[in-house]
Amino acid sequence: MKKILVASTALVAAGMITAGSASASEKIKLSLGGYSKWWVVGAWQDDNYEAAFGKGAGSANTVDVKGDNEIWFDGSTKLDNGLEVGVHMELEAGGQTDTNTSASAATSSDIIDKSYVYISGGFGKVIVGTESNGTVLMHTMAPDAAGNTGADGILTGGLAIARPANVTAKVTTEIDTDAEADKITYVSPTFYGFTVGGSYVPNVSEDNQNVYGSGGSTNSAAAEIYGVAAMYANTFGGLGVKASAGYVTYDVDVATDRSQELAFGTQLSYAGFTLGGSYRNIKQNLGATPGSFAGSDGYAWDIGLQYETGPYAVSVTYFNSVAEGTVAAGEDEFTVYQMSGKYNMGAGVDLLATVGHAEYADEGSAAIDNNEGWSVMTGLSLQF
Repeated sequence: MKKILVASTALVAAGMITAGSASASEKIKLSLGGYSKWWVVGAWQDDNYEAAFGKGAGSANTVDVKGDNEIWFDGSTKLDNGLEVGVHMELEAGGQTDTNTSASAATSSDIIDKSYVYISGGFGKVIVGTESNGTVLMHTMAPDAAGNTGADGILTGGLAIARPANVTAKVTTEIDTDAEADKITYVSPTFYGFTVGGSYVPNVSEDNQNVYGSGGSTNSAAAEIYGVAAMYANTFGGLGVKASAGYVTYDVDVATDRSQELAFGTQLSYAGFTLGGSYRNIKQNLGATPGSFAGSDGYAWDIGLQYETGPYAVSVTYFNSVAEGTVAAGEDEFTVYQMSGKYNMGAGVDLLATVGHAEYADEGSAAIDNNEGWSVMTGLSLQF
């Protein structure tokens, strides 16, 4: 399959060369963009977990401040042959929402979150660099008025209610196994609402955050990742329809079969209401005995309903994830249900709020393996 990919890339490159003169009138000039989002978070979690773990050693404070800030650098130019060539970089600009708070998680993160170049034209778009894979780019999830779900969500990301180290259930229905590892991604033009694409990742030994390898290292080289995705979006008499599907396969241990993941999602919208949900299935073959990094087999799913009118939006969302334990034998489960709201105060300025409950459950009986609690938060999001 690698030979096919290389051959296809060569054909695309040859087509670009022969499409006409590739000169541009001037060099690419960068423009700035991005966002700044800050939350004031109140959290009340299980007393037994706090007593076992202790304040300040992985458990959240009763009141905390969490932020997520990025500065984007974008630039592009159109060549004389009609091709567009561009660059995109994202600079992490402070805050802690990209850091897992569990005791065993690494606390460092890249200063540059994403960095890639692209070429687009009538054939579609080719992206080379550290961008999310094609299945993530096209994935449809349950709606949330505050955009407060997935890996960057305050509750779903483990930033309000502390995540016990032995709970390995996923936090999103996106197939984000390769994180922002270096890759090649192709996205086709849209035909009658349909868009297809795919990604190839040689390995994720540096940026991978979610695959366990032989011996249990979270930084092991999950190699030869292939992913394909499809998305459909259209409107029929006021009814909006969005749907997505993705498939990813990869190696983690040369002595085992290839691992694979599937994801599906859909949204229906009408008269301000949006109903949506998604599902992810994980089958990781790691070649070890159960309870000793045997794999992170499991699933994750969400469902949500949102209503938006004028500057206001409100939503209710439910997320559940179950995984075969990779640290200790038995199943791990992670559940979140929350209500969110948004008020648009002006161009690029949103006032946000979320209230919800998160629960982590491990089949181990120790208090340190289980935690749950409530959280109330309000935030301000600025886009520029």
